[in-house]
Amino acid sequence: MKTKIEKVKQRRRIYAAETNRAMRDSTRWVKEFLERHGIKVTIIAHRTSVLLERPGTMSWPEFKDLIRLILQPRIGSVLLTSCTTGRVFLCSNRGNQPGVFQRLA
Repeated sequence: MKTKIEKVKQRRRIYAAETNRAMRDSTRWVKEFLERHGIKVTIIAHRTSVLLERPGTMSWPEFKDLIRLILQPRIGSVLLTSCTTGRVFLCSNRGNQPGVFQRLA
């Protein structure tokens, strides 16, 4: 029988991400980069959108740091929606709080 901690670690969180000005302006590069770090990525019909599966063993701060790394330093942004909880986050490298994930809903 699995313990509660083991069940949580096995659970994967699914997110939909819409990027604007990803590094190298390449969704394929984003996919390769995130998959090297253990996040399963599926490119969907809208070419700047991807589905991300965060492993249960990866913490939320670690996941956010990896998402920040796929954005261009001065002008990149991402709209991240959790398919599990419905929460929506925005991270933009413009403005007075660059790189900060702000919860919208």
